[in-house]
Amino acid sequence: MNLNIANLVAPEFLPYVLPAAAVLVGILTAGLVMIGRRKPRTLVQAVLHKKKSSHWAMPVGQSFADRRTSVRRDGAPVEVLVTSPVFKDGKANGYVLDRSTGGLRLALANGVAPGSSVQIRARHAPDTTPWVIVIVRSCRQAEDHFELGLEFEKTPPWNVLLLFG
Repeated sequence: MNLNIANLVAPEFLPYVLPAAAVLVGILTAGLVMIGRRKPRTLVQAVLHKKKSSHWAMPVGQSFADRRTSVRRDGAPVEVLVTSPVFKDGKANGYVLDRSTGGLRLALANGVAPGSSVQIRARHAPDTTPWVIVIVRSCRQAEDHFELGLEFEKTPPWNVLLLFG
């Protein structure tokens, strides 16, 4: 069976099909190009679109099994409130990047000195949820935010831990 576009379209509309198809392809191509060029606008978008380095190498003579006592879990970023006297208003917003039973990795707009103690709580948590005290173990600047490695002072109850994702 010979399939021809002339058999699918009424003869009076045939001269309009090719230009309409060309315009549609052009619009779709332009849309895909613009989506690919869009810059991240918020902290969470910047974190999600961050490109990983292809030159990463494990430190010589050290395995992560020696240092880490619990398994990290990735997941969707969870917005948290962070309180500390370091912040201008005493509070800041951040996002949990990964989590474990031992601590969290957080993305914040401002850095916090390692060794400092801050309190965190998931933004969507009920008001009755207690604040969790964490110790800043590391703070490094990423492109437009800071990534903090946090250790729980005391591992929170499971229901509170689940609020972080």
